[in-house]
Amino acid sequence: MNVDFAPDPALYPFASHWFDSAWGRVHYVDEGSTTAKGPPILFCHGNPTWSFLYRDIVIALRDHFRCIAVDYLGFGLSERPPGFGYTIDEHARVVGALVDHLGLDGYLTMGQDWGGPISMAVAAARADRVRGVILGNTWFWPSDTLRMKAFSKVMSSPPLQYAILQRNFFVERLIPAGTASKLSPTVIEHYRSVQPSAAARVGV
Repeated sequence: MNVDFAPDPALYPFASHWFDSAWGRVHYVDEGSTTAKGPPILFCHGNPTWSFLYRDIVIALRDHFRCIAVDYLGFGLSERPPGFGYTIDEHARVVGALVDHLGLDGYLTMGQDWGGPISMAVAAARADRVRGVILGNTWFWPSDTLRMKAFSKVMSSPPLQYAILQRNFFVERLIPAGTASKLSPTVIEHYRSVQPSAAARVGV
């Protein structure tokens, strides 16, 4: 499944790039010069956001750094392929394949929320090619603790799954609640429009 949405160029003034991975078609932005003085920076978003999250940072840095912001499969403008599991490990394999495809070397990686473990898994497998790691608002807790087991059970319960898939709970409630300043209706619409249906939200 593909999402039919054209971002507002006033908010997201980037050319779209595509990578046909072994798992599905990946959308990403690649801004700045390959000869920029600073190292390339790989931006990995969280759930349920997409490369749109990093738009202001990319605009601010692209004159000095090559900025690559990826949409995971199931997020943003990337494909929602059937049979893909949308786990952290699977996302890391796809993002790692993109890093290899682009030939990134000496790069910085920035991860937020899910992007923390995803970017770290990619970096750990390519430690000799990573110059530095930036993490923000992410998580690295053991998945076998009682607290995490309870959290996972609640999140996978029928009421929560209904809210997430049918009511777009993450976009409608979590994004506004987790943002310090009030988001404009246009910005919220950019998150809403890439998750327009339950089928499009399969990755969250």
